[in-house]
Amino acid sequence: MRGQDIVLDQVEITYPNGFRAVEPTSLKVAAGEFFSILGPSGCGKTTILRAVSGFVQPSAGRVLIGGADMAGIGPNARPTALIFQNLALFPLMPVWENVAFGLEARGMPKAARRARAEELLALVALGDQAGKMPGELSGGQRQRVAIARALAVEPAVLLLDEPLSALDLKLRQHMRAELRAIQKKTGVTFIYITHDQGEALTMSDRIAVMNAGRVEQVGTGDEVYSAPQTAFVASFVGEANRLEGCITATAAGMAQIDTPLGHFRARNPAGLGQGQQAVLFVRPEAMQLGAGENRLQARLERRDLEGAFVNLFFVAQGHSIAMHVTNSGAAHLSGDEMQALGFDADQAVILPPGPLARTGQELAAQ
Repeated sequence: MRGQDIVLDQVEITYPNGFRAVEPTSLKVAAGEFFSILGPSGCGKTTILRAVSGFVQPSAGRVLIGGADMAGIGPNARPTALIFQNLALFPLMPVWENVAFGLEARGMPKAARRARAEELLALVALGDQAGKMPGELSGGQRQRVAIARALAVEPAVLLLDEPLSALDLKLRQHMRAELRAIQKKTGVTFIYITHDQGEALTMSDRIAVMNAGRVEQVGTGDEVYSAPQTAFVASFVGEANRLEGCITATAAGMAQIDTPLGHFRARNPAGLGQGQQAVLFVRPEAMQLGAGENRLQARLERRDLEGAFVNLFFVAQGHSIAMHVTNSGAAHLSGDEMQALGFDADQAVILPPGPLARTGQELAAQ
């Protein structure tokens, strides 16, 4: 199996009712790449996946796979395979027959089908499970059967639509490593759809972050996490403290912003100028106790233990400030005293105002 590249050339998808699910979008996914599309529910990421697979036709623009225009080519004729959240395994067929199902449709003899199925089951570490029924397998094992079945038809591109969402946390974490290893072994191009930033950051060569039908940023996990280009990306990928304010000075790629909690200096990748409104973002793990170029005073409100790590939540003049630290003596603070918090300028970023990702509290209140 060998992957092929995928190109979206100004692809736009508008439904008959007039709703535009995907704004004009251009993307290139390299052959053999593990590429994730990350975004909240309803942002258009699954619609893009369906356009690549052929189940949705673009209203404008082109989808190319391996350099070939897919216009007028149906799902069955494309070099793609699609895995949904619902794995849709056949419950009355043994595992090997599930894997070989697509090969039977292609007319391959039974012995050859069985041999190919067992080869793929070995690839996904299920070589001893061929004769079992799907109901006898764990959730992670069924997931791997679905992957083996998709790989049986030798796709150049494997499309995965939130395939791990039904699994518990520990199993999801295990399957991330499994999926990445399978992708590396096969060389097939993976396009992975998820709303889980942990999945995207852990597995992907590159990530496209989407919001409201638009791709806001494409980059490696390090780039989208540490160097967000928009307020939405900064607030959606990972946690971030944010303060709104006005730029008061700029110099050498840095800027100073005046906020309700004081003046702070940070990176200025958008080149904002003096007098412009802006938003300061700083990650909780970048916050320090009693250190850092930028300083503020806050009172501890809550301490959440997560084993090896502790999340500390402070309040400063009505603004919430989160800090993420290792579980050491420094994490035991009194809520009766004001604490000096700080962060370094190169660990924070100032961006233009724009749409923000909804917080967990906002989503829970729906």
